[in-house]
Order: sequence, then C-alpha cells, then structure tokens
Amino acid sequence: SGAIARLPEDIGAGQGLGKYDAIACGPGLSTDALAVVEQLIACDVPLLLDADGLNGAAALGVQRLNARSALTVLTPHLGEFKRLFPAIEPSSDRIKMAQDAARQSNAVVVLKGGRVAIAHPDQRVWINPESTPALARGGSGDVLTGLMGGLMAQSIVRDLSIDKIIATAAWWHAQAGRYVARHRTELGVDAETLAEMLIPTLATVLKPEPFQD
Repeated sequence: SGAIARLPEDIGAGQGLGKYDAIACGPGLSTDALAVVEQLIACDVPLLLDADGLNGAAALGVQRLNARSALTVLTPHLGEFKRLFPAIEPSSDRIKMAQDAARQSNAVVVLKGGRVAIAHPDQRVWINPESTPALARGGSGDVLTGLMGGLMAQSIVRDLSIDKIIATAAWWHAQAGRYVARHRTELGVDAETLAEMLIPTLATVLKPEPFQD
C-alpha cells in the first residue's frame, strides 16, 4: 500500500531504538504501518503517539501501553480518544475523561480541544485555558507532535521537568495559533505558517502586543 512495513533491522531491535532520547510517531504514518507502532510501543524509550500512532495503539489494545515502563504521551482529539478508550463514556467533563484515560493507559493523556486537558497517571491535571478554533484544521496536530516531541527530547537530555515541558508545548502551540489568527484570520492558520510562527510567538510573550479576542 506504500506504507512503512517495518523498521530497518539496525534500529528495529530494542537496543537500536535505545539510542534515541524520545520518539514521536503517527502523523502521515497510515494505519497500514501497524507493525511499526507495535515495535515502538515495545521499546523502552519515551514515546509520543498521535494520529495513526494512536489508531495503531487502539488496534493493538490500550493494555499494551499500560505495560510500558518508559514515558508514554498520547495526544488525541475526541475522535481518536473514542477509538483508543471505547470504555470511557464521552462527557462534558473533559478532566475526568483525561484522568480515566491516563489511569487506564499509564500514559500522559493530552486531550485536545478548546481547552486542552493534560492528565498524568497519578491523576494530576494541567489545563491550557487559551486556544482558538483556528487549530481545528488538518496538520495543526502534526505541528504539536513535532513541537512536543522535540521539547521532550531536550528536557530528557537536560533532566528538566517533563510535566512542565508537555504543558509548555500545548500552551506554546495554542499561543502560536492565536498569534497567526490575529494576523491572518482563523482561516489563515495552516500548518506551515503555524510552524513558522512558533518563534515569533515567543517574542510577543517577552514584548506583548495589544490584543483583543
């Protein structure tokens, strides 16, 4: 089908994957690459799953995630959440949904939406209070995956708080979406522009612009 059938032998083994500080998997992968998702879940490396990484995990069963000893981070939107956690009834209480999912999977669950809820297996929750409907667009979540995965790897190398780094990535992504929407309207927030505006967004934090929602 054109999907990745398996990882190369030199990195497919657990020891080969161990050279990475963190792995982000999912965007653009396709559901035909289930064997790759299975290999990554089995490795002892911090792992972030999004998009088809989540769909692969849903096909394999959430119990596979629960067995992991390394950090696991899941970043589902509501549709992905339902596939991954069919036993959890969707409700208006997004905090409880995220907490239940984190407990079931032994993973950090970043439930995307208007207010991102980030639940940890020990039931601590971080909330990102500010976002924009402009981020409900194809490719936006891929930018979050790259941003969060990169920050995770840096935090692990520097021995920084992974909890704060995950929350920071969600906040930074949302602020970039708001920044681009302010300058290009909500329809102008495509994934490429969103990625390009991550650094300029930080500059506005240091020197805020007059802003009204």
